[in-house]
Amino acid sequence: MFESINSKNINLIVLALVGILLIVAFRLHMANPEALVWRGLYGSAIGAALIFALFNYARLLKITEAPTSTIAAAAQGYIELRGIASTEKPLKTPYHNIPCVWFRAYAYANRIDPETKEFDKGLLSFIESKQTFQLTDDSGVCDVNPQGAEIIFVEKRTQVKNDHRYVEEYLPANRSLYLLGHLDTLHHYNNSKAIEKDTADLLVSWKKNPSKLLSRFDRDYSGQIDMQEWELARTQARQEVEARHSMLAHNQKVTLAKPQNGQLFLISALSPQALRLQYRRWSLAHLGVFLVLLIAYIKIN
Repeated sequence: MFESINSKNINLIVLALVGILLIVAFRLHMANPEALVWRGLYGSAIGAALIFALFNYARLLKITEAPTSTIAAAAQGYIELRGIASTEKPLKTPYHNIPCVWFRAYAYANRIDPETKEFDKGLLSFIESKQTFQLTDDSGVCDVNPQGAEIIFVEKRTQVKNDHRYVEEYLPANRSLYLLGHLDTLHHYNNSKAIEKDTADLLVSWKKNPSKLLSRFDRDYSGQIDMQEWELARTQARQEVEARHSMLAHNQKVTLAKPQNGQLFLISALSPQALRLQYRRWSLAHLGVFLVLLIAYIKIN
């Protein structure tokens, strides 16, 4: 369930783990400065800080380097898209009935256990939506399969009722989203090779009807198509093919889903600019911890 933990939580968990390792290492060092155990724990803390500095930097690069496209012009492959999210069938969060395109809901106990007399706050149930939703930009619409995505949300609701605590995290409907994933499409519209092929096929079809070809492009009424008129025909054919491709691409359904090669699959209510800033800050934070710990270790030894 790694994908269900967003990067902010991962970074906080890692920083907490580094802190715990340092506390344990410090206590062991005070008890026996020559022991190897505290050095191993200290080294693990240094390693974790370095790994997650690189982890956040790698994500920063992916968001920076991923090609941006509109839906209609997008080619199959790894790509980033921006648009308005919606659903064909109404989707609402289970506890608060809030219209959304995706949700994750938890129910926790929030009571004193009658047997142990201890406060019980264990997880009782977990639900995550798997419904495909739609992303719309100025050029077209594509389906989004959210399964396996890292979801970065901006909305969260908590309610305590009947000795239970209900928590919902969700992406509101009709809000702008930023997505990074694999676009799977069965068409090749707006592809230069496909346009060239279809243009050639259209010219061949025009040649099969000479009278119509002459009526359209015989500008000097010579009864023949000269080189200049043929270039005009080629230009007109290409324009018609490009217009048809754009229309087909606009109406064609495509799906954005989790890449098969392990690349980052991200659905975010935050803008790419905000995400880049977030990953840059986390990378610098972990790098700072790494450098401080490394310098301290060198001085100790």
